[in-house]
Amino acid sequence: MEKRRRSGARALLAVLWVGLVVSLLGVAPALAAPPTISSFSPTCGPVGGTVVIEGSGFQDAPSAVSAVTFNGTAATFTVNSNTQITATVPSGATTGPIAVTDSEGTATSTTSFIVSPGLPCISSFAPTSGNVGTVVTITGNGFTGATSVTFGGVAATTFTVDSTTQITATVPTNAVTGPISVVTPSGTATSSSNFTVTTDVTVHDRSVTLRLRGHLLARGRVSSEEALCTDGVTVQIQRRKGGWRTIERVTTDDEGRFRAEVRDRPGRYRALVPALTLDPNETCAKARSTKVRHRH
Repeated sequence: MEKRRRSGARALLAVLWVGLVVSLLGVAPALAAPPTISSFSPTCGPVGGTVVIEGSGFQDAPSAVSAVTFNGTAATFTVNSNTQITATVPSGATTGPIAVTDSEGTATSTTSFIVSPGLPCISSFAPTSGNVGTVVTITGNGFTGATSVTFGGVAATTFTVDSTTQITATVPTNAVTGPISVVTPSGTATSSSNFTVTTDVTVHDRSVTLRLRGHLLARGRVSSEEALCTDGVTVQIQRRKGGWRTIERVTTDDEGRFRAEVRDRPGRYRALVPALTLDPNETCAKARSTKVRHRH
């Protein structure tokens, strides 16, 4: 009997000792972390559609996901893993955040799921503004088989259906500020916000020189930091008679130099390089040389 008492006392002391060590070291039993939502796909869709929610803490013991809601409306769902849930957009759902709840707390998405009347649908696009030629990524759902993408009603001549949830399109010439639309065999999706077409154009400065020799040789050079503004461009040799009149046109070489023989007549001359459009967002400035007097 005495032996049993001693054994029990030793066991109790051992338990107390472990408790003391845990207390001193600050060690506590592992607790389940609250859930988190990192993303969901697709980002828009109709009631009855399937949404895959990515995150963490969906299967951490002893907690268990008890609810998934779309802007507060409860959905049916399946926990696929600790990092993934598949949910069905419930009847009565409205546009708003997705939330996942377990015994440790509730995780709410930072962006809204857009409930659409059908497919296709557009949830967002980036960038939200740009010049003609800007490449825009359109995010949504139901893009498979898309036949047209428009910017403010102007059809994009270049676009790629990257997946059923993404299209890459280039802002077309003559595009105007307005919504983006995607046409598919199932219908048309139109963005809720406008894409803003900007008119920022890069203008490259140019200069041109003119020298007159003999009877009568015109020489000069077009200069610019942009080679496309000097190589193979047209230069007008002009003579003033009342007003400035072009008497010869010549094309520069790959270093911007030009040379032309013109009729030998006294008067004032100059070289003119007309403005040149390289693309919708880039031009070469017009340039004039200083006036040169020629005496016969």
